Amino acid sequence: MNADVWLIDASGRRTPDTLTAPIGSVGSQGEVWELRAHTGAIAKILHRAGDLSERMRVMLAAPAAWTRPDGRLTVAWPEATVHRRADGRLLGYAAPKLAAPRFAPLALLFNPAVRARMLPGATWLWWLAVAEDLARIVHTVHQRGHVIGDLAPANLFVSADGGVCLIDADGWQVHDERAGTDLLCAFSRPEYTAPEELDAPTRRRDPASDRWALAVLVGQLLSVGFHPYGGVPRGVDGPVEEVDNVRARRCRLLGADVRTPPGAVPVEVLPPVLRRRLAEALDAGHDAPEQRPDASAWAAGLAHSRRKLATCAARATHVFAAGPAGCPWCAMVAAGGRDPFPGGGRR
Repeated sequence: MNADVWLIDASGRRTPDTLTAPIGSVGSQGEVWELRAHTGAIAKILHRAGDLSERMRVMLAAPAAWTRPDGRLTVAWPEATVHRRADGRLLGYAAPKLAAPRFAPLALLFNPAVRARMLPGATWLWWLAVAEDLARIVHTVHQRGHVIGDLAPANLFVSADGGVCLIDADGWQVHDERAGTDLLCAFSRPEYTAPEELDAPTRRRDPASDRWALAVLVGQLLSVGFHPYGGVPRGVDGPVEEVDNVRARRCRLLGADVRTPPGAVPVEVLPPVLRRRLAEALDAGHDAPEQRPDASAWAAGLAHSRRKLATCAARATHVFAAGPAGCPWCAMVAAGGRDPFPGGGRR
């Protein structure tokens, strides 16, 4: 069903357009639609747009240069508000469209079959590059006074060269530079929420809450999709949610005794500098948010690690942190696990 709308930008200019077809499934916050005229944009139509007006005023007035020097997009920042043409009612906003083949949702690539189809021949270097780029973007967000809040795979799109773009910026804790105030972030996924925020989701968030989520995401990326707080404690039957392990301080990358699937990437894959960062963020930083490394420290550690990689003598797609233990991916396969980087054939 088509719906005629106005797109109204920061200057107040109105442009007619039409919502033509939904993209994907309906989410908890709203639904994404194709636009007939603005083919390089999407319209996010919210279930409840009543409190969106002030947020859009602040966001459209803010600097919109969310791009790298080469022009690559890093945040799908709102470009215009979307109003029903019949009565002017605010429905949502328009933002840049992230589409295949340039971008794919990160969560899709946690699936080995999808990854093999979309990124044939990709190595662990790609995951390091994604983590580093994410850290650099988070650093920029914090420099501009914002807090992402809901920093999770569902809000990340990635490119084949390891670039990252954040979506759903309307849910951030947005800083209003003119008023000197913040518009709060009321939602984040529990498995990526800092411990101090789990029971107080609507209070003003500190950048340290993003630093927790960033550490969790880096751990997940370097584990090729397996959550650092995934796993079932010994002696427990039935499923255990990641957030339960967060509350109990059971992080498998920090040595927690949990059962994991055979294909879970071993802790030993992580180079020492990144293990230290994780310990600072998720162990010392569990009760002391100020101990968590900031995004620039993560970016530096990841860049250092990328420069210290080795390639397996047997398989070209087995790239890993150089060390005396040899290729961890071959060791996983020898132990009966799935090869996370099967492309390329043996040498």
